[in-house]
Amino acid sequence: MRAALCVLFALVLSACGAVLPGEGPSAEAIIRGAQPDAETGEKKADYLIIPVNDRILTAQLRHEPKGLRATFGMGSPKAFSNRIGVGDVLRVYLWEAADNGLFSTTENKSTEFPPMQVDRHGRITIPFVGMIRAAGYTPFQLQERIRKRLEGKAISPQVMVLIERNVANSVIVNGDVRKPGRYELSLKGDRILDVIAAAGGAATPARETMVSLVRKGRKGIQSLKRIIDNPSENIYVRPGDQIYLSHNPQTFTAFGAVSKKGEYPFDSDRVSLLEAVARAGGLLDNRANAGGVFLFRYERNKILRDAGYDPAELHESGVTPTIYVLDMRKPRAFFMAQAFMMHDNDVIYVANSVGTELEKFLRLLNLGTATIRSSVSTVNVLGGN
Repeated sequence: MRAALCVLFALVLSACGAVLPGEGPSAEAIIRGAQPDAETGEKKADYLIIPVNDRILTAQLRHEPKGLRATFGMGSPKAFSNRIGVGDVLRVYLWEAADNGLFSTTENKSTEFPPMQVDRHGRITIPFVGMIRAAGYTPFQLQERIRKRLEGKAISPQVMVLIERNVANSVIVNGDVRKPGRYELSLKGDRILDVIAAAGGAATPARETMVSLVRKGRKGIQSLKRIIDNPSENIYVRPGDQIYLSHNPQTFTAFGAVSKKGEYPFDSDRVSLLEAVARAGGLLDNRANAGGVFLFRYERNKILRDAGYDPAELHESGVTPTIYVLDMRKPRAFFMAQAFMMHDNDVIYVANSVGTELEKFLRLLNLGTATIRSSVSTVNVLGGN
């Protein structure tokens, strides 16, 4: 029985010396992990601890995605050209002023040629005209060129050229749309929402859909929700543009001393840290360490370099594990949190206060003391018998 009592004492003592149970590390442990060892000078953990301040906010604002208008400009319907291009399919009609001409008969004074596709050299072939360049000309200019070629061969020829399939003046819409494909542009000029609507619209909710536009090697990206809400992002498209819609539901996770732990979707295209904390129900008054609000993110090196951090501390991969710290005991921190924008897959962690950790320890200590007293009483009773 004495041996059992000794084992019980040992278990209680080991429990008191162990790490207290919790949902995550303490604020002190997080900060200490990023500090160099006093003896070796090496860090205990491979991440950066960065306070949220004006310097980091300025760097993040400078490197925010530009969007469509900042990348390409608003554009104009005048930028559209109905010039014929390689791959276009043309219809050519010809009339003569008298019977028994080169193409006319007593029954019919007009001739319709089969559809002609502009070859890769930009040419088409017409009987009695031969090979003639079409690419680069408007339909009106091409029909005048054909008419001149027929002078002296046909009787007062009149020519009409129509573009049946306008490949050169089209855009490609692909990805998460209901009817992906190639869409011809109208003469009035089309904006990006016009061609998305022609493709049947997005197959996923607007706030979860990203729109990429590629033009002559340059790429711009913007959320569909922002394009809808902000008319300046609804830019004019140009022939040859490639538009791709992708389903990209963005989320963040909150845990620790917050009221509602869990994963949350972005409810708009821009969510601030302050809004994210509010979505999680705010900090728990009886548990949270308001000075230990942490945001975990793989931050882009270009932002960290722009904010003045030593390139030697950054990862070669182009992103560095970073923990941003916000002390919400200070009133100015609320303005900082309002300006700090969340990214997809960010993690918010609110550490417990020192008082909460102490309370846990005392609770564990009281449980251990009560267990020992109970066991001693049991031993005494058994010894008395």
